[in-house]
Amino acid sequence: WESIASAVLPANPTSREAALREQLLEREEAAASQRAAVQRLTERADALQRRIDDVFRETAAAQAAASSAERRQREAEDQRRVAVRTYEMHEEKLRVLAKELKVKEGRFRVLDAILTTVRSSNRPVSRNRAQ
Repeated sequence: WESIASAVLPANPTSREAALREQLLEREEAAASQRAAVQRLTERADALQRRIDDVFRETAAAQAAASSAERRQREAEDQRRVAVRTYEMHEEKLRVLAKELKVKEGRFRVLDAILTTVRSSNRPVSRNRAQ
């Protein structure tokens, strides 16, 4: 047992104490290094979270802008449809008026022909022939 104990335990207590102190210092250095690494990772995570929040806000703004653009497009399309319907109604009204005008012009020609015939028949035929 002495050989095992001597292998496990340092020969004198002061060297054991020094070894423990050295291990403690190494652990403190490792802990400080780990704390620094954790701090860096925490800062990086916070920065990434801020970036995610920024992207989320930008996405929400882009979605709102897209929704607004779609609404304006629908309104413009509705206005275009109304304008087309109005144009078609006016065009049909003009066709009807043109047709009515054509009919009235035909009637006017008939009436003008009748009037011309009546005027010529009202002239004294005998006077014209006598002269």
